Amino acid sequence: MEFPRKLNEKEKELLFSLLPENREGYGAYREKLSEYYAIGFGRFGNLIMGEREDNVDLTIPPSPVFAIGSVKTNLGEVYIVIHEEFENQIEIDLSDTEFLEAEDFQILSGWTYSVWKPGMRNPANKEKVREVRIVKNQLVVAVSVSDKKIWVYDGLSGVNHFIPVTKFYDELMRIKGERDPAVALNASRFFVHANEFSDELIARTFIIYNKYAKKIDFEPANYEVRKKRKKSFLKLFKRG
Repeated sequence: MEFPRKLNEKEKELLFSLLPENREGYGAYREKLSEYYAIGFGRFGNLIMGEREDNVDLTIPPSPVFAIGSVKTNLGEVYIVIHEEFENQIEIDLSDTEFLEAEDFQILSGWTYSVWKPGMRNPANKEKVREVRIVKNQLVVAVSVSDKKIWVYDGLSGVNHFIPVTKFYDELMRIKGERDPAVALNASRFFVHANEFSDELIARTFIIYNKYAKKIDFEPANYEVRKKRKKSFLKLFKRG
């Protein structure tokens, strides 16, 4: 395979199926992938997109995940992961690429977390998702016990940002003041005991975590105020 090169139409069709055009944040990512060139493979064989003159830096660790999904085709199923842009490069992982050479390749169906919004079930398995609404229908932390994932829905961009479970759990344990290593260092407990953590605790954990991780450029004034309680989560936590 020669580099640099533009994505072919089959690759675009697969990747764009994870990036809903009607959501601003994902639409912008479509434009990025259309503008960038495939410049080579990363350390784990993943495709790297970047500027035409760029080189792949094999010393850079994988960036956080931006979109996840699976596509069923007439030739098999493809699991796809698109990473967040880092230093003008985007890493893409396709579980199978051999069938891209086939002339009769067709997409039949698929799912992606990117289409999720408050009130929906998990797109991956149709299971119920716990919703912690920091700002009603605008900023919502989603907890999927069934597939052990946490993401936050940003109503301004329409993007579902994935949250690393271990880092989130570490912050939650710090807030609780948990000192028992068997509890504090075992992130898998989060999903086993998810019902024991209140909405307020999960909301506080995200807001503090986001200050450091910067998943969302969070300005409370840009979001509608939650009116269900006398005091919104924003008012409760913006001091912390």
